[in-house]
Amino acid sequence: MRLSPSHALLATLLFAGMYVPSAEGQAMDQTMVPRGQLRLQAHPIFTSWDRRFGLAPDGTPRIEELGDDLTSSSGADLFPGLPDLRSAVRDLAALPSYAPTLGPTTGRVQQEVTSIEFGGEVGVFDWLTVGVTVPWNQTRTVIDVLHSPDAVNGNLGVNPTISEAAAVESFLTSASAARSAAQASADAICAGGPGLACTNALDLAARTASFASGIASAYAATPFFPLVGTAAGDGLNQTLSALNTELTSASLTTFLPLVLSNETLSAEGFALLPVIGAAGIGAATPLETRQGLWAVGDVAASARVRLLDNLTPAGDQPAASYGFRVTTRFTVRLPTGAQEDPDVLLDIGTGDAQLDLEGALAADLRLGGWFGMSTAAFYARQAPTTLLRRVAAPGQVMAPATTRRDVRWSPGVMMGFDIAPHIRLSSTVSLHGEYRFLHKFRDEVELIVSDPTIDPVVLELESGLKLHQVGGGLRYDTVEPWLRGEETRPMEVHLRFLHAIDGSGGHAPKWTRVEAGIRLFRRVWGPTR
Repeated sequence: MRLSPSHALLATLLFAGMYVPSAEGQAMDQTMVPRGQLRLQAHPIFTSWDRRFGLAPDGTPRIEELGDDLTSSSGADLFPGLPDLRSAVRDLAALPSYAPTLGPTTGRVQQEVTSIEFGGEVGVFDWLTVGVTVPWNQTRTVIDVLHSPDAVNGNLGVNPTISEAAAVESFLTSASAARSAAQASADAICAGGPGLACTNALDLAARTASFASGIASAYAATPFFPLVGTAAGDGLNQTLSALNTELTSASLTTFLPLVLSNETLSAEGFALLPVIGAAGIGAATPLETRQGLWAVGDVAASARVRLLDNLTPAGDQPAASYGFRVTTRFTVRLPTGAQEDPDVLLDIGTGDAQLDLEGALAADLRLGGWFGMSTAAFYARQAPTTLLRRVAAPGQVMAPATTRRDVRWSPGVMMGFDIAPHIRLSSTVSLHGEYRFLHKFRDEVELIVSDPTIDPVVLELESGLKLHQVGGGLRYDTVEPWLRGEETRPMEVHLRFLHAIDGSGGHAPKWTRVEAGIRLFRRVWGPTR
């Protein structure tokens, strides 16, 4: 059992902060690099998910499709501002039961991350390994949106501020002029003192102002507006016609004809709406499949220390049939990746873009010549950073552009553990099982500039998660036989599968991950073994 006072002291200091692989971390691995050897690695990792461990409206856990955020029986409620449109039309058209309907919309979303983790580690001493890992990531979001216009019950079309902007502007200008004229007339009549004429003039001015402001709000609320020939469109025209009749009788300025929608939204047009300025979303890309460019993720620098070991052979001695190896690791993950773009809908970042201090304690047990088990407990403290985010509720894909704010994001602490039993099929080949538990605590978010109209707490909702994952893999490792002189060169190759079987938190991904890896060694200094 090898444990010197110098590296025991260093290990104790490193153990003050424990290591956690990120939620996309590679296989649990506490193997050391022999002194004087350089270990180079390339680990391709593919992660994909189209479901999450979400929450029902009453708060009970359930598995949700990612596409549920783009699925609606009416279609229009996927966009912000629909309550404002509904309220305005109900009041102006005297239709208290008005329900805006565009047509059913069904969404399918799948998110993918492909990563190649390049790295190099050096065995400084037999008990100390240091290294750097550089992830090279590409993200892909598959978005399929099927919108079917409702030819029977649909009562919304494309907002004329998009299709007939000049006509709407002229109408709103006339509305402002009519409101000003009605108010000026009321002021002049009431200047002679109270009376029936004054009361009637004030009432007309109030109704004119109410219609002008209400219809302006309706135009600005959503990318949709009542269609020509619908009950809502007819009701708005009737209200305006009656109001114009009174204004004409009073010899006042009237409204121009109301501009209703005369264009039903097509399936193709639905996906393009987020990028149209008048829609109020301000997205940089439409609702369509998008693949990002390859980019650097969060680079990690690590130091691994061997605390106790009676498994690693020294010289030509045989490997122990029963024993253990205990290691600890400290990692600093740098903010070299990129967070998701708030103007790219359903974007995935290449990293967290903030500093992490991580650490772990791991043990490798051998219980006979053919069976063993690896375990690890991990912890990470994630440093806060400043980001531009859309401050909107979880699941609201198309939050309005007006919700974009600079926020101070403090990610929650992460912790968990791994258990990986393995069966040695030979001196170089082993078959592994794995269970991994991950717990991320809830984030804290604050606005950089206080705004009473925006509540950053919505970004904290569903930011924590618990995730249970199971999997297995195959490993080929000649390092130990090489140390005993039985192999000519060291090499490590592995294949691993991991699947999330249970979780909670609202947005915990139900992902599947496939990982492969190869590690090659090269002598840097010291004698040839």
